Amino acid sequence: MKSEFYEEKANTRDELVARIMNSAALIKQERQDELREATRTIAKRVEKCTEVDGGIFELLQFIEIIYIINKCNQ
Repeated sequence: MKSEFYEEKANTRDELVARIMNSAALIKQERQDELREATRTIAKRVEKCTEVDGGIFELLQFIEIIYIINKCNQ
């Protein structure tokens, strides 16, 4: 993104801001699914961290996965 809006010198601050905004909009449009998944992942990790009062929660995720696999195999 940085290389795109610094490729040639902007004549004004407004021109530079416009380039940055256009680049950000393009990234948002092209990578919307990736951004959405990253947001979901972060939100889930925050939720798990809150559930265990800031403790280790990766083990809980592992246990959940094992539980789901076992339930599906029954």
